[in-house]
Amino acid sequence: MSTLWPFPDDALKASRFPAVLPLLVGLHRALCAKAVPSTLLLVGEPLAGREAVAVELAAMLICPQGTLHCTCHSCERVRGGVHPDLHLLRVGVGHREIRMEDVEEVLANFRQVPFEGQRRVYVLANAHTPPLNVFAASALLKTLEEPVKHAVWILLACNPLRVLPTIVSRAVQLRVPSTPGVLAQALGPRAQALAQVVPGSLGALVEEGAEAEDFLQLAQELLPEALAGNYLAVLRLAALAKERPWRASLLAAVSLAAAAQANPELAERAVEVAEGWLVAQGRAEQLHLGFDATAVATLAPVFEVR
Repeated sequence: MSTLWPFPDDALKASRFPAVLPLLVGLHRALCAKAVPSTLLLVGEPLAGREAVAVELAAMLICPQGTLHCTCHSCERVRGGVHPDLHLLRVGVGHREIRMEDVEEVLANFRQVPFEGQRRVYVLANAHTPPLNVFAASALLKTLEEPVKHAVWILLACNPLRVLPTIVSRAVQLRVPSTPGVLAQALGPRAQALAQVVPGSLGALVEEGAEAEDFLQLAQELLPEALAGNYLAVLRLAALAKERPWRASLLAAVSLAAAAQANPELAERAVEVAEGWLVAQGRAEQLHLGFDATAVATLAPVFEVR
């Protein structure tokens, strides 16, 4: 996967999220009728299908044929994050927010015609303020107020109430349906029961603010490595979670999301990991121990850490 996308590979596959397929069909009909708005706000939980909708919509908008589920070279490059007409706006490496400079860099050639495709597509990975700071939001708003026919913005958000009203007013809002049955269908009753004890959904936990969103991004990057047996990734995850009580819950939620998208062998491990984070949190609180050390000890058998 290209480093352009901040999402796990499986989060980009619409086939993993059957509940979003009707939404994609509707967007394709709108595209055929030349009725796709210049700015779309996709509202939904992280890793619950909104990224897949954004990617497939971007592929449709850029594709020379404008086809749904197309496998042409153009669409495959969009899915890989390497098409020249696809642009991603996100928190830069080493920063905690999306700055005005980041917006200006992405918009440098905004009014130019596309390089190859039918349109330029701009994806804002997180439309919340923060991490989109007020100066960046102002720079973005000016562009949204003066759209061009060959460019479309796709904004992602968990909660539209955390998106500046001036931006919301310029966008057509679509709610991406969650897929509550995915865990039950893919993994059985154990995962379903475990999902009930995770304190809040993934989206609700992200409402803790920008700090939780930063943590979520790191967790998504490290968890696949940990599931593959990377000892340093396990240590980093445990260390990240030790300072905030909600972080163990967020790790459990991310692990369950990964379980729903993984192959059977890794899915089973991911469910055990989700359970392990919560068990470790309980033990640390009861015994007055550090969460990081307790988590590593609890999860060692699962990760085969010796």
